[in-house]
Amino acid sequence: MSLFSVKMRAAAGGSHISGAERIVSFNEIAASVEKLTARALSHPKGQPDTLNIKVEAVPEPILRVPALRVQEIPSASIAETDAFLHSFLLKNGWDLAALRLLRNVRGLRGAMLIDAHSGARLDTNLERGVRVSCMDHAHSGSAKDSGNAETKGKQHFTEALALASKVCAHPNIVAELCISDDPDYTTGYLAHAGTYYRLRNCKELGSPSGTRVFLYDGSEAELASTIDYLENTPVLVEPRQ
Repeated sequence: MSLFSVKMRAAAGGSHISGAERIVSFNEIAASVEKLTARALSHPKGQPDTLNIKVEAVPEPILRVPALRVQEIPSASIAETDAFLHSFLLKNGWDLAALRLLRNVRGLRGAMLIDAHSGARLDTNLERGVRVSCMDHAHSGSAKDSGNAETKGKQHFTEALALASKVCAHPNIVAELCISDDPDYTTGYLAHAGTYYRLRNCKELGSPSGTRVFLYDGSEAELASTIDYLENTPVLVEPRQ
């Protein structure tokens, strides 16, 4: 069966508002375009003045990876969440720059790629970062969201699990930290070693802060091919057995 990538990007005044994508069959293209368009036009970050939808065939065979297992981490406050992340980074010998960048960088269209041990930023476009693309769940409805205050038309957990599963399937990415920049969504995650640690209370409700950080542990020679995988390799995420 032929598969197609359907991508949506929306912006206002040059600033990113919303983005999403699906990998679907030919018969599902029209419905996917309609849903992604409706989502872009009703985003809590505002009305876009630019909306792009791109549809293109996905070359076969497509890479398939297992979904990360999900573990909820109890956290009653932002301070507790940061304490968990701080401890996790230290335990694995990773630089605490990852947590500092997670808290202080805003408005990035993609993710920061940093050296896990030195904390040095490795992506060269400081405004764009690395934009992970071309992934979806292999089976519709394979992951459900039980998070707080869903943005209309958006399944935060479902989409984040697909992205994190693709990212962490690459051997050079040892972890991902993420807080959504959607003002109505306060749940984030840490992904590492086959597990998606879901973190409540990552920020105050209504805050537009949020970003994504990838921790890289590979050679300089492998950096370009790793970024190419993240940005361009189509991936379907299979349910974990």
